[in-house]
Amino acid sequence: PFAAHSITIVLAGLSNRFDPEPGKATTMFSKILVPLDGTKEAESAIAPAAELARRFESSVVLVEVTPGYGAMVGATAAESFGASGSVNALAEAEIAKEAVASAYLDLVRTNYGTPLWQTVVAEGGSADAIVQKAAETGADLVVMATHARSGFKRLFLGSVAEDVIRHVGVPVLLVHSNVSDDPDNDSKDTGEAG
Repeated sequence: PFAAHSITIVLAGLSNRFDPEPGKATTMFSKILVPLDGTKEAESAIAPAAELARRFESSVVLVEVTPGYGAMVGATAAESFGASGSVNALAEAEIAKEAVASAYLDLVRTNYGTPLWQTVVAEGGSADAIVQKAAETGADLVVMATHARSGFKRLFLGSVAEDVIRHVGVPVLLVHSNVSDDPDNDSKDTGEAG
């Protein structure tokens, strides 16, 4: 199932939490967090996460990050300079984005997972929200996609992936997708596994 993907495992910030107590069995990964953004590229992390969840009998948490109400600070400032209705319009737009994200995650869970998979819509900056949700949910593995690049560009991970690796404190499995960066290929259609 991993044939279409290149896998990188980053074991940064590990503690001795994987050392079982004497005489006590432990599961290496009991909860796997999978950040998604609605693109086929991000969805390429689902198959490896599902396989790991099956093998380790892990639960899965799908998360999508929206800008959230923090974006309303700018609208509040704009309103004070005469752009009336900015806050209400932005609040309605954010509510709509959260509804779309929730429906998308439910569709992904239906198409690729099990009813036991959890879905979470987080608010804020992508990397910070992913790190926060990993801590809140007790995730002990993050499985996420990063841009498929070659040559000099490959020396650098996507900024979100790099920030997550630096701050999450649990292993991160990066899936290098073979999905094109073509915007026409970048949709929330979840008809087939990416």
